[in-house]
Amino acid sequence: MKVIIFNSQRSFNGVIYNIAKVSNDRAEFMCAENFHALGILRTIMPQDYIDYLMSISAASNIKKPQFHAVISCEHEKKNKRELTDIAKQWLQKLGYGAQPYLIFFHYDTRVNHVHIVSCRVNWNGKGITSSFEVFRAYNHLNEILGIDPKKKALQDSIKALSYKYSSRMEFIILLYSMGYNCKIKNNFLSLIRYGRVQNEVSLEKIYTNITPYDRSSKRELELKEIFSENLHKYNTTIHKKKYLKNFKLSSPPIICTSEFIMMLKNNYNIQLIFHGNNRLLPTHYSIIDHHSKAIFEGSEICSIAEFIRPVNYKTITDNIFELDTNKIQMEDIDYGFKDTTGVSIGDFNIEIYEENDPQVLKQRRKNKKPISQ
Repeated sequence: MKVIIFNSQRSFNGVIYNIAKVSNDRAEFMCAENFHALGILRTIMPQDYIDYLMSISAASNIKKPQFHAVISCEHEKKNKRELTDIAKQWLQKLGYGAQPYLIFFHYDTRVNHVHIVSCRVNWNGKGITSSFEVFRAYNHLNEILGIDPKKKALQDSIKALSYKYSSRMEFIILLYSMGYNCKIKNNFLSLIRYGRVQNEVSLEKIYTNITPYDRSSKRELELKEIFSENLHKYNTTIHKKKYLKNFKLSSPPIICTSEFIMMLKNNYNIQLIFHGNNRLLPTHYSIIDHHSKAIFEGSEICSIAEFIRPVNYKTITDNIFELDTNKIQMEDIDYGFKDTTGVSIGDFNIEIYEENDPQVLKQRRKNKKPISQ
């Protein structure tokens, strides 16, 4: 699962955004907790929630009191009730259990996720601690889900060593695709996630497993056929999502996608990792073929110029979430956020794109009927 904590805002625009989603039949209002004074009202309006949150924050010097977060799962592995329950437990551990908060479930994407809106100021006018928030967010989520990050890192390092790679850099790229940042120190490669070293692999073991690149392999020929057959069937316009400038490589990874790239991932279990020191377009790429458990140099399979088209700036998402600015036009809105995976991809690639096909959206609404208790 994945957590996103958006940058704080001066006003509670997150409430307006989510209510707009509900009004357009793209989300469901799951719960409102700890809005005690509003209990006397016969009908509670969206502005009442905003006024309540503003009244609490007014007693503090914190200029940006809104807390807005998203918890998402892989595809539809968790339903709306399960995600809401996880969100409540997570808020409790993060220090927001007694705070007034709202939870919304969004069903207009292919990834189930909930939005949480609360206030960073408590009843006494003091701010909720945000120290190491981005790391605590995942640590608490892992606790709730029963996930041991160190055990998972050990399993992932063993899995990575089972792949065929021809250099140390290819091994690091493979770990990067699994969601880890890496650091070399004292003849060990450290696997870093959630701001901590979760496991270490000796460089000697990495070098021992290096396999010379085989340009005549049967799988390489198969990959060339896959690329050739599908290049003209799918849109290759790139949507550049994130440039990992803090990734300490001479040619840092660039996260970008396209219809063609997603087809390779979904249909053939092939993952592309792009590189470059240019913020506009990647210059080269690596192919991680999970089917054959091998890494290939992209240029040996297909020239990057064959399937990299100019960036579609109108649909760029700086990460996995974008606001519907046609429905929400507010001042001082901050579209950035703190991605708690740091500079790594995350546990897996979660793509949260709004569904625009009326028939698909209708089917998703149908599938979101109330779940029996």
